Amino acid sequence: MKKIAVFGGSGLVGSKFIQIHSRVFEIKAPSATEIDILNKDQLLKFAQDFAPDTVINFAAYTQVENAETQKGDESGICYQINAIGAKNVADLCKEMEKRLIHISTEYVFDGTKEISPYTEEDKPNPINWYGQTKYAGEQFVSESGCSAIIARICMPFSPFYELKQDVARFFLGKLRSGRRIKAIEDQRVTPTHVNYIVNALKMLVQSDTKGLYHISSTSSVTPLEFAKTIAEIFQLNYFLIFPVSLDEYNKSKTAKLLKYSWLNPTKFEEQFGEGILRSVEEGLALFKKEVDGRVQN
Repeated sequence: MKKIAVFGGSGLVGSKFIQIHSRVFEIKAPSATEIDILNKDQLLKFAQDFAPDTVINFAAYTQVENAETQKGDESGICYQINAIGAKNVADLCKEMEKRLIHISTEYVFDGTKEISPYTEEDKPNPINWYGQTKYAGEQFVSESGCSAIIARICMPFSPFYELKQDVARFFLGKLRSGRRIKAIEDQRVTPTHVNYIVNALKMLVQSDTKGLYHISSTSSVTPLEFAKTIAEIFQLNYFLIFPVSLDEYNKSKTAKLLKYSWLNPTKFEEQFGEGILRSVEEGLALFKKEVDGRVQN
């Protein structure tokens, strides 16, 4: 049984990975208070004691709006976790000769690719501080020389995580309470059910591959389409949903959202097969079954 060290295991994706795959792998996931990824000595002692085969770094500062208030501050918590923390984990994996899977984001791009979703061949050009810190983390991982996979994920959603709101639960909660929703009509996104993400990560752990992979839904939607699909499958009031342009939405935001905030997972599917990652619509169908209690996780 492979031994997996997980950092950031309390987040939406990390906690689901542990929950679903703890019977497949021997997983140890110290909390941030137990092991601080900014403390190299703590990292080294943990790795020496546990001796993992693979390290997965889910740890990230993901508050995009708050991150923008730290813009340019490399001593700020966002840069420290997303860039320096990633560097420390990658340097540890190089020193200990451990394999690393580092989790990143579509925010490393600038959101201007209109015709088709971003592939692994597209050049990053982050437009906000969160994206810049995550891209810095990617670069530190690549430069470390460790055996690494960088897995970019996009808008994970699940009905079972209460510590932070995701887009599916946000829309569902608004609709169920009878409140109006403004949903962006001209943005393309690939929201992805968290189960699909962690099952793809399992395949990466079990492989001996290296490099960069996009892990996302196989189809894309606008947030407006996403909200309307939720209203339809839950039989809620469709007329509570109102369109808004991205430009209008961004007026109230410090950190501007990407217009084309989508990923292409074709590389992963070509190497690992179809059916692991699914469409947005299939992800919402599973979300509905989970909410109804027909699927237990």
